[in-house]
Amino acid sequence: MKRIVKSRELLVLALLVAMILAVSTVNAAVLRPITLINIVNSSLFLMLIAIGQMFVVLTRGIDVSVGAIAGLAAVIFGLALNAGFPLPLAMLAALVTGLACGSFNAAGIVVFGVPPIIMTLGALGAYRGLMRVLTGGSWIESIPQSIKSLAVTRYQSVPLMVWAIAVLVVVLAVLLSRIKSVRNFYAVGDNREGAYLLGINVRATEFTAYALAGLFSGAAAIVFTGQIGFVPMQTGSGQELKAIAAVVLGGVGLMGGTGSIWSAVIGALFLTAIDSMMIFLKVPGSWNNAVAGAVLLAVVVFDYLIRRTVRNRQLAMRAAEMHRAEEDHDRALQPREAAR
Repeated sequence: MKRIVKSRELLVLALLVAMILAVSTVNAAVLRPITLINIVNSSLFLMLIAIGQMFVVLTRGIDVSVGAIAGLAAVIFGLALNAGFPLPLAMLAALVTGLACGSFNAAGIVVFGVPPIIMTLGALGAYRGLMRVLTGGSWIESIPQSIKSLAVTRYQSVPLMVWAIAVLVVVLAVLLSRIKSVRNFYAVGDNREGAYLLGINVRATEFTAYALAGLFSGAAAIVFTGQIGFVPMQTGSGQELKAIAAVVLGGVGLMGGTGSIWSAVIGALFLTAIDSMMIFLKVPGSWNNAVAGAVLLAVVVFDYLIRRTVRNRQLAMRAAEMHRAEEDHDRALQPREAAR
């Protein structure tokens, strides 16, 4: 129980399980394995964008262009497929597009010193405009069956894309926890000046964070296009805010230095599950954002109150220990003073 209180990830995961169980009392279909698998599958797009956003937020930055990057990468991916490019080459084009956009953001922020919110907000408009220029304002349809087949192929009833991203998440979790250079993201976010004094290349770390945000948005574009089979002009719209909400909900601190990849994964699952639960409860879709926002606020405030209570108790215990130490010291001095 103490571990759940101390870990935002475990707290949100517990709430996710409780929410599903509560909805199952109204509609038992939510507990079917295929339903749970489909919820996970539906969360992959947001999950990948949130993972990229996590690296940025860990370094105390923010990127509001990740949704637009995903949209532009999806356009490039769709155009490449329709132009007859092999699937692996088209996927590479989407990833390179995401990486290039993320690197462009990083250059403006790290090299030229543009504030992250200004740089990425301007980039958002530029990427959205470029999407319209490349497509003429129309959707990209008639996507070849190769990517659709990849998206619907399942192993043990679980989509291959779910398996692939599960492996990716585990690998990233190991890297973030074991490899020292990868832990630089935490160091920079926790104390930028201190990280510099320790010899960490702060500018390179920040550049890498924004580049990774773009790369993961490119990967999200591949997943999204495969799942729906076409590229609408609204691809990625609003996902940047959901990605920020997911990482904050999962436990990544906006002041940097805290959180994990599980924060992004669990946060994305939670937000996606809310939309699904609304369907099972037959609540109009217009309520989705309002309910998700209310839940996010409730979890963050509840978590803050718990952490503040724990911190106050720890401070009180330390104060009591110091008081006892002073009393012991005074008692030890009394015999010496009496002897004098």
